[in-house]
Amino acid sequence: MKTSECEFCQQKFSDTVIEEYRHWELQLFTDQNYLGRSLVKLKRHAVDLTDLRPEERKEFFEQILPELEDVLDEVFGPDLYNQATLGNDCRHFHFHVIPRYSSERNFAGERFVDENWNSHYKDTAENDTSKEVFNSIKNRLKQEIQK
Repeated sequence: MKTSECEFCQQKFSDTVIEEYRHWELQLFTDQNYLGRSLVKLKRHAVDLTDLRPEERKEFFEQILPELEDVLDEVFGPDLYNQATLGNDCRHFHFHVIPRYSSERNFAGERFVDENWNSHYKDTAENDTSKEVFNSIKNRLKQEIQK
């Protein structure tokens, strides 16, 4: 696939960005049915984990992923994480971090329940999170990461 044909290479997701790194962009996933669900997108075009350069792997596995999970632990206290790199819808390497919760969480006046706890996570067609709550989640994570 050419870079000019890649959805992630063409689109700018400035309204979802939590943090910029040298090789990666950390974004809050638009569907917040799993509170704090995030997406880590490689800035250059690549398709698979095996396409990553050593410095990209190092930044991702030694800095971004531990930092993100530490912040999510502190802010929302998930019980575990699911991680996914599927590439079915978009053939640009990106990594989903999906916090999972055994009990409900409340944030910014909204109730979050992991309806699929103890099972595989499921994407939903609906996103009930308001723009205000979405921005509150994003800004809180941004604030904690930038400490």
